[in-house]
Amino acid sequence: MATLPLSSSLNTTAPFLTKPPSIFIHAKQRDRFRVLCEQNQKGSTKSDEISNGKFDRRNVLLGMGGLYSAANLVSSSSTFATPLAGPDFTKCSRGTNLNTSQPLDVDCCPPVATEIIDYKLPPVKKMRFRPAAHLATDEYKAKYDKAVELMKALPADDPRNFMQQANVHCAYCNLTYEQVGDSDLKIQIHNSWHFYPWHRWYLYFYERILGKLIDDPTFGLPFWNWDNPKGMAMPAMFRET
Repeated sequence: MATLPLSSSLNTTAPFLTKPPSIFIHAKQRDRFRVLCEQNQKGSTKSDEISNGKFDRRNVLLGMGGLYSAANLVSSSSTFATPLAGPDFTKCSRGTNLNTSQPLDVDCCPPVATEIIDYKLPPVKKMRFRPAAHLATDEYKAKYDKAVELMKALPADDPRNFMQQANVHCAYCNLTYEQVGDSDLKIQIHNSWHFYPWHRWYLYFYERILGKLIDDPTFGLPFWNWDNPKGMAMPAMFRET
């Protein structure tokens, strides 16, 4: 989607979500549904397209509750197809608080590795089960709490330590690394196509660390099933841990 032209229905200067997405306003229409993937070439207005039962897919994301993903879509158009270079591991500085644009009060730069080892996936002997957090059993909650407790109790310099794992996220998401070849650009995973693959790997290793600490190689992380009516509230097990 990053290479597609922006629809004229997006207003990048208006406050985010100042009015309900049009998918809600016209939810009862019976006309043929069509998702727009390109800028209109016939000069029709947004209201004309809505009256004909056609929607911009960015509004579909908003209407379906994909607020985080859609929020990235209403950012500056100049960032949509910008390629992301790799991080320069030798140039890591104190990160930035993205809410205040001020330096963080912690230094989350990891030590520079002298040797990079290619990771090899271990053999899969049993499929992991990842429960929805609001449906997790008391037995599972106790196992999860114990795993997190053990992770937090690891030595501060252990890379598996809870804060060390938080620092990994900080290093790639809070403008600490310079991009290779351009010292003026900092790495921000959240504003690039790397968002999904990077976080999948991040959670993969986090999950494996927790399972190792409780000696359960089949342990699966719980997930917040926030787009399910019964799971929309913040799960109690996340508030308590």
